[in-house]
Amino acid sequence: MRTGSLRHKIKFIAIIDVQDEFGGTTSAEVYLAFAMAEIRPISGGERFMSNQIFTEATSQIKCRYVAGITPKHKIKFGDRTFDIIDSQNKDERNIELFIIAKEIM
Repeated sequence: MRTGSLRHKIKFIAIIDVQDEFGGTTSAEVYLAFAMAEIRPISGGERFMSNQIFTEATSQIKCRYVAGITPKHKIKFGDRTFDIIDSQNKDERNIELFIIAKEIM
């Protein structure tokens, strides 16, 4: 893997429910790991639902292997957040992780 293309610092996070002092639950972000990555947009579009326009952008994210990353997790890059659609351990060698993610807008 060429490190020159890995210029984006990303964080892998999980969203968990935590109980508050009143017995209810709230969502909290839990930091799992960070990695240097390459983020490349691969598609984008707009859709119209309920009289509103929603923008979608799909990206391919390549980084060094991080164990345990699944579609249950999210990626933070600056103030941007991505839902992980798929993650693949390239050649099952635990060296590179390829992720298809959809940006939450």
